[in-house]
Amino acid sequence: MPSIEAGVPSETQRPVLSVKDLKTHFHTDAGVIKAVNGVSLSVGEGETLAVVGESGSGKSVTGLTVMRLLARTSARVVGGSIEFIDRGGELIDLLALSDPGMERIRGKDIAMIFQDPMSSLNPVFTVCDQIAEPIRIHQKLDKKQARAKALDLLRKVGISDPESRIDAYPHQLSGGMRQRVMIAVALACDPRLLIADEPTTALDVTIQAQIIDLLRRLQQERRMAMIFVTHDLKLVGEIADRVAVMYASQVVEEGPVAEVLERPRHPYTKALLECIPSGRSADGKRHHLQPIPGTLPNPLAPPPGCRFSPRCGFAAQDCREVEPVLEDAAPGHVTRCLRWKEIAL
Repeated sequence: MPSIEAGVPSETQRPVLSVKDLKTHFHTDAGVIKAVNGVSLSVGEGETLAVVGESGSGKSVTGLTVMRLLARTSARVVGGSIEFIDRGGELIDLLALSDPGMERIRGKDIAMIFQDPMSSLNPVFTVCDQIAEPIRIHQKLDKKQARAKALDLLRKVGISDPESRIDAYPHQLSGGMRQRVMIAVALACDPRLLIADEPTTALDVTIQAQIIDLLRRLQQERRMAMIFVTHDLKLVGEIADRVAVMYASQVVEEGPVAEVLERPRHPYTKALLECIPSGRSADGKRHHLQPIPGTLPNPLAPPPGCRFSPRCGFAAQDCREVEPVLEDAAPGHVTRCLRWKEIAL
């Protein structure tokens, strides 16, 4: 079966972001780490794409590469393209932009919610200072106007008593409030694309549910394209339209959420689903979790053939010798597996 590209949004949705064959490598003293190795993703207007995988799979590095936030690290983009369509319909090659050109887009047209708000928010500036900064830079409002808009954003993200919270410092807020402030910062200039990098990881389940509901509502109201990065497949069905599963720097499966979660075509996706607690069955028996054996491969020396083969119960000799390519398993559903037809049975 011929290979195809992953990451194509539905025909009715306009692609706001198109990432094609992206390769981001880190050059270290020990060797080259191919953190993102041939990743293709697209997301349309008003659509949410979830990017799922274990820590170290390349999810966050993909988002940071799109934002061009790896310049001061050892990372280098050695291949691929990142194309973005702005509000005026202009197609922009993000990798070809100058640093000043990217600064005009970052925080305005493309924004990011980072994993840990306590380390991402500046401890020496107030909530008002941090929300107002992108407003003053990109929308050229004065201090009074920016403060009024910051206050309105705090209301929209559900901060209680925003009039008193606006002059608080990050350490004076709870974890859930800090995360809401991070969302307010990201939405300050009404971005066309929002990248949410594991925005609920450090929160308890109640606050997590509130943040998911908030992001979903704001995304629908503003018709933003959103990339939701997570390691938790349970959240995917609640917020996303499509899902891309990453393993060891590559997309191994991608498609509509219902299709992928109900009919996985890659053993890694299937294994991730078996790790989700499901309570008790109708006969009262407890479902036992099925942990994935082994660990992620050494990024400096990935195994030959399929990178998941050392941990895969379906692996055969050809899986250890032939590197699979993405194949069409169903309409809009692709997988990187030589034995996907057997998994589908």
